Amino acid sequence: MNFYWVIDMAKKRKGKIKVLTCKKCEFSFEVGSQDDLDNRGKTWPFVAPMPDKEGNVTITQMAVWKCPKCGYTIRGSIGKTKGEFAGKSKKDQISEKLAENVEFDIEIFANSMGAQKENLEKILVKMIEKKMISGNIDGDTYKP
Repeated sequence: MNFYWVIDMAKKRKGKIKVLTCKKCEFSFEVGSQDDLDNRGKTWPFVAPMPDKEGNVTITQMAVWKCPKCGYTIRGSIGKTKGEFAGKSKKDQISEKLAENVEFDIEIFANSMGAQKENLEKILVKMIEKKMISGNIDGDTYKP
């Protein structure tokens, strides 16, 4: 399968409109146009394997098109979206729990945020050692 397409970004009408251009026959059409919809094949989401530094995940909607003139095929993106789709980051959850200034069971809290008890315990110990938080660990319980 030959991919003789180039996805160009074009600025039109105050917004960015993605333009698909066939390299072989130079036929162009905008994503979202009738030519796009008539010639779009399979679509699927692609989720970035790692979040950005703010913890946002990028999801790219991918698609396959056939050129309406010559029939060549391309895989490309329809668009992207970013967001914190998984909820709050583990760091934020820990910060909020510590800000409540209440005693809590480490294992129960770790399970509620999808972490392992040992890892959360290590984090709390380091925070206590570095005097980032005042409190202590008594068995499986953190006490402020």
